[in-house]
Amino acid sequence: MTIRLLDENLINQIAAGEVIERPASIVKELLENAIDAGSQRINVGIVQAGLESIELEDDGEGISYDELPLAFLRHATSKIQNEGDLSAIMTMGFRGEALPSIASVARVDIYSSAEHDDPVHARIEGGQLLEIEHCPSARGTKIIVKDLFFNTPARKKFLKSPVTEAGNVYETICKYALARPDISFAYRNEKKQYFKTPGNGRLRDAIIAVFGNDYNQNLLDLSFQGYSYSLSGLISSPAVSRLNRKNQFFFVNNRPVRSPMLYKAVDTAYRGLLVSREHPVVILHLGIPPEQLDVNVHPQKSEVKFRDEKAVFKMINEVLRSALDTNDTPVSSAWISQSDNNYRKSYAYQPAIKMGEEWVVVESQPGNPTPNRPSVISNPQTWQPMKASFVQDLPPWEDNAHQFKVIAQVLNAYIVMEQDETLWIVDQHAAHERIMYSRLKKIFKGSNEIAQTLAFPLSLELSGRQMEVVEKHIGFFAELGFTLEVLSHHSIVLRAIPVFLAGQEQESIIEIIDLLQENQTVDLRETVIIKMSCQQAIKAGNRLNMQEMEAIMEELLTVEDYLHCPHGRPTMIGLSRRELDKMFKR
Repeated sequence: MTIRLLDENLINQIAAGEVIERPASIVKELLENAIDAGSQRINVGIVQAGLESIELEDDGEGISYDELPLAFLRHATSKIQNEGDLSAIMTMGFRGEALPSIASVARVDIYSSAEHDDPVHARIEGGQLLEIEHCPSARGTKIIVKDLFFNTPARKKFLKSPVTEAGNVYETICKYALARPDISFAYRNEKKQYFKTPGNGRLRDAIIAVFGNDYNQNLLDLSFQGYSYSLSGLISSPAVSRLNRKNQFFFVNNRPVRSPMLYKAVDTAYRGLLVSREHPVVILHLGIPPEQLDVNVHPQKSEVKFRDEKAVFKMINEVLRSALDTNDTPVSSAWISQSDNNYRKSYAYQPAIKMGEEWVVVESQPGNPTPNRPSVISNPQTWQPMKASFVQDLPPWEDNAHQFKVIAQVLNAYIVMEQDETLWIVDQHAAHERIMYSRLKKIFKGSNEIAQTLAFPLSLELSGRQMEVVEKHIGFFAELGFTLEVLSHHSIVLRAIPVFLAGQEQESIIEIIDLLQENQTVDLRETVIIKMSCQQAIKAGNRLNMQEMEAIMEELLTVEDYLHCPHGRPTMIGLSRRELDKMFKR
């Protein structure tokens, strides 16, 4: 087999395969170039998910007539000059591969105006410079990428649906808008503008522009300045969680990055505050000396390597944990749903205990999770823990099932009880999750009255991407008991909600939207019910009194498959007297 040198165009296409995977990759590279050019305003627009065209306009330094041809040659860059610069990279880009890679698989028009130089226009197609001329244009650069992968049609077959590709573009721009709140970012898809950030340097204002004010209100400020590292941003309280990590943003020296170590540091900080499968919302800016960071480890520069990972991990974990420990946001229990429209207190779900022949709600005051007085439930439609009515096939309880004895709660997460010759350890969240799941299944299966009309309609602000999902699935929300209307391109109004979601409307809407965006489940309705059950169940960390623990156990033993939560995890584990004796070598 003869060895030969590849031609330049083929080399560019091979390089493009590493850098340009989809339209979002192009947007990412163009955004980084605009940021490095000192832009204060960046506008991005796409047509047909970016396959027909991607347009980015900035007000940065611009490119001169003489340098423009160089910009589309591989390894031509103004950002590094020697090997030493690689050890302290301060710019977003540095390899000089983005523009030639883009131009090799698309048709590109670029208009640029640099200071003290006449504006210029160039046209490149398939990596070939076809035209360059002086042409009037505003200060900065406007680049239009058309007909992506026109000369490599096989690449198009690996792209996802237009909705998915447009979603990837949206998420990419969101990351950079949060990475640089000092720059104004605007994004439009077709003729619809999704957001425009003010560019005033305030992270919360950027969040409001991108995700809405409701999203912003659920976050806690975080700020730490150390000798070598700094950490700032926003994190959610334990009362707020998401289904996945899409709401976790990490920026290292203003660069959006993915890092398993950073994910683990956050998970460790929230350990014991969230159940498994739940993730907090975090928007974290990490500052670190550039010489302690290697960003040249991934073709798309989306991963970084820290010189001292242990120190970074420890710092992030301790700063987050300290912020969470000082957060006094109360976490409510989820026991009985009050469907009365007038009941709109901070706690929509209150603990219940049995007094004589009646079940009562133990009311708490905001900021004081300790029950202070019981009141008899007057609403006949209110959910109540069911009295035990054990069936015959409930091993291992069988004949003496009612003789269990609750001993204590340990680690604010487990109920310990004794039955006959067996010691049982019960996961309070998994057990209550199974109870809530059983209740919701009965509600959805046996009653059409699953919605309650709100006395005062509730308006919610959503991101442009979320609004798309809501508008597309209004019918599905109606099936779940939501009556909602679109108010504007960034807000909806809720007029009725499921009876069991009073007080948790926003979180529930957001999580259902996340499920719809994933679009990977066969039975979406079942998945939503499971998620609602998880959301409403008491969490690890909730203290329970003896009556509350007994109420959980009595109701748990009446439901189907009480030994497992809806996700399949065990609710309880038993240790027989014989097993205990064996462990202690008796």
